Amino acid sequence: MRKSVVALGIALALAASAASAQVSIDWTWKASHRCNNVSPALTVTGIPEGTKSLSFQMNDLDYQNKDHGGGAFAHESGDTANVPEGTLQTNYRGPCPSNFSSFGHVYQITVRALDASGNELSRGAKGKDFNAKTAQ
Repeated sequence: MRKSVVALGIALALAASAASAQVSIDWTWKASHRCNNVSPALTVTGIPEGTKSLSFQMNDLDYQNKDHGGGAFAHESGDTANVPEGTLQTNYRGPCPSNFSSFGHVYQITVRALDASGNELSRGAKGKDFNAKTAQ
C-alpha cells in the first residue's frame, strides 16, 4: 500500500512538473509590420507532447493592454514550430504606435499549446518593443 502511495505521489509530481513547463515564443519585428495586418514569423519552442494546435494573442501593453487579435496554427509534432509570417489572421491588427519614431510601444504575444480537445497544455508569453530603432 505504501509503495502505491509513493508511486502515485511521484506520478502526480511529474505530471505537475510537465504541466507547469512553459512554451517560449520569439519573433523579429520588421518595419513593414508597422500599421500592417501581416503578423511576424514566430518561433515557438518547448511545445509539450500531445499539442495539436497553437493559439496566439497579441496585446499592446502600453495602450491599456489593447487587444490586437491573433490566430491559430495546427501543430503536427515536435517541440518546435516555425509559424510563417502572416499566419495570425483572426482579427489580427498589426502594431501601429503613434510614437513609432521615438519610444514606440511594447507588444506582447501569448501562445497557448492546446490538445485535440482544446485543453491548454502549456502557455508562454513575451513582450517586445516596436519602434524605429528595434524594427529591422
